[in-house]
Amino acid sequence: MFFQCAVWMDAMQPITRILIVAALLLIALVGSPYASGTSSETDTDPPFAEHDALFDLYQPYIENISGYKPVYFLIGVRPEDTKFQLSMKYRFINQEMPLAQKYPWMRGFHFAYTQTSFWDLEGDSKPFEDTSYKPEVFFLSQNLFSGRGRAHGFIQGGFEHESNGQSGDTSRSTNYAYIKPIFVYYHEKSKTGFQVAPKIWTYAANSDSTNPNLHKYRGYFNLELKIGRADRFVAQTHWRWAEKGHSVSVDLSYPMDRLINLNPQLYLHAQYVNALAESLLDYTERNEALRIGFSIVR
Repeated sequence: MFFQCAVWMDAMQPITRILIVAALLLIALVGSPYASGTSSETDTDPPFAEHDALFDLYQPYIENISGYKPVYFLIGVRPEDTKFQLSMKYRFINQEMPLAQKYPWMRGFHFAYTQTSFWDLEGDSKPFEDTSYKPEVFFLSQNLFSGRGRAHGFIQGGFEHESNGQSGDTSRSTNYAYIKPIFVYYHEKSKTGFQVAPKIWTYAANSDSTNPNLHKYRGYFNLELKIGRADRFVAQTHWRWAEKGHSVSVDLSYPMDRLINLNPQLYLHAQYVNALAESLLDYTERNEALRIGFSIVR
């Protein structure tokens, strides 16, 4: 038997022999749960059963990253209206740091990044029609009330840049300085909440060569309303008014693990938009779209 294996190994390409020997050595070093007489199933997983456990050891600041605006992938009823968005925020000073313990207000400084893409799935090459890149720095206050009970209030203010990363006639860019009070009523027992968040902004260093009249289509004010149960259905709407007309969007979401036995950690998400300047590229046009898909953050 050994002689037959030796002949078989000798007939292989050198690189194949090396790979087989390396695999056998790895098996010998790691060992088999059956050879050691222990079960492959244990009550608790080993501390480094997954790569993330090792990766996170070298990322002590990763806990400062959290969700910000909704993260979703939505396919349009008209495929050319497909849209997806990524968003995150980063807290500069961790809540556990001595500086944050001594001066709690310093926990409110954040950096955020949001990317919104419009994807034409009906085009021959499935091109991206436009993408907005939106880095942002802002301050978010602690709860202006006690932090207990049902009524909660916060103040957010910051500076946001938005551009589409293109050049020439299709380039678009602007900057906003804004303030956004946030009022939340939350009933802890039923997990039901209601949020009102008016946002007021002004334009700073807006591109006068490519989008000089953006303010006539985007306006200076947005009213956000949100209602729903933390573990069930949530509805969110944005209403914006500008000189050229009003804009509205409605988002509805529901946990998919309540609909499918496979327990996917996603939300079923539907969105209706009737808005001016939904994208920077075609900011003078009104777009009406119905989309459905999934979200991770809502």
